[in-house]
Amino acid sequence: MINFLAGILLLPVWLVTASHDAPHPDIAMGKRIYQERCKVCHGIKGDGKSFAANALNPPPKNFTSEQSKKQLTQKRMIASATNGRPKTAMMPWKDVLTTEEIHAVVHYIRKELMRVEG
Repeated sequence: MINFLAGILLLPVWLVTASHDAPHPDIAMGKRIYQERCKVCHGIKGDGKSFAANALNPPPKNFTSEQSKKQLTQKRMIASATNGRPKTAMMPWKDVLTTEEIHAVVHYIRKELMRVEG
């Protein structure tokens, strides 16, 4: 019974510690993947201005717009990169990139192109 109570009392401490110890996605890896896989549609700056953009309907997402910054949560971006977006040119990357790579490229886009946290 004492072990159970101790576990309950220490659970919040463990959760806080675990969340701070979680590794941050590799920004350099994310940048490399973006340059290799994403910029052809989303553009060098993430603004959707690319050679491919004129041929795509709907056009690629402009990550730098205020609308995108409000709408695109980290969770939604990871889901879109993983599973693709229906009725768009956004293909699913789950069979090409690892989960770690998807998280890294989303982190890079959010941090460096969108300039948002998280």
